[in-house]
Amino acid sequence: MKALILAAGLGTRLAPITDSYPKCMTAVVNGITIIEQQIKSLLANNIKDITVIVGYKSDILIPYLKTLYKDINIIENKDFQNTNNMYSAFLGYKNLKDSDFIMMNADVFFDSKTLKSLIDDVNSDAIVTDIGTWNEESMKVVEANGKLIKISKQIDKKDALGCSIDVYKFSKTAGNRFFEQCNSYIYDKGELKLWSEVALSDILKYCNFKASKLNGRWYEIDTHEDLAKARELFIK
Repeated sequence: MKALILAAGLGTRLAPITDSYPKCMTAVVNGITIIEQQIKSLLANNIKDITVIVGYKSDILIPYLKTLYKDINIIENKDFQNTNNMYSAFLGYKNLKDSDFIMMNADVFFDSKTLKSLIDDVNSDAIVTDIGTWNEESMKVVEANGKLIKISKQIDKKDALGCSIDVYKFSKTAGNRFFEQCNSYIYDKGELKLWSEVALSDILKYCNFKASKLNGRWYEIDTHEDLAKARELFIK
């Protein structure tokens, strides 16, 4: 099992914090940053082949990542200002092709046991889902006949099974299909500013993704209000 962390974004809504360093380097609790928590969780679950896609303030983030884990793989999205995380995800293709892997956005702070539950899930393709919740800013998932059929921010509360926490498990087959779909959007259609979840939603009709019930706490951090709420949640 490998891992892909998408950490190229600008994080403008956390300014002025992100004027100095990328959002993923924001400390949440006890001095632990978002990406530090993610990497520690991966290593604790014996996932050591980790690729991080960097972009904004990469000159600061790259040496920081090396202090966390010297064997980390780093790929730079040099066009981060004009692209979105689907483009970043596709940059990881060479490292992740023909592999089972975990993918996550570098703005989600979560408990290590959350990742363990996903890895231990019997389903090869799964999305960690906070079942029964609905947040306007979060990706939501729709389930039918026991499998996930859609993921998007634009899902009505009545249709949503719950919120994705932006942590995904791909089998080799689903991963290859995902990268093919990213390639189609980026190079065939010239779509550079799409969320990776657009490609993921497209492949749900072909791949048997299941909801992996959330085990633990999580918070997606986009704004100062989010950061305050995350610190309150994890200080307990």
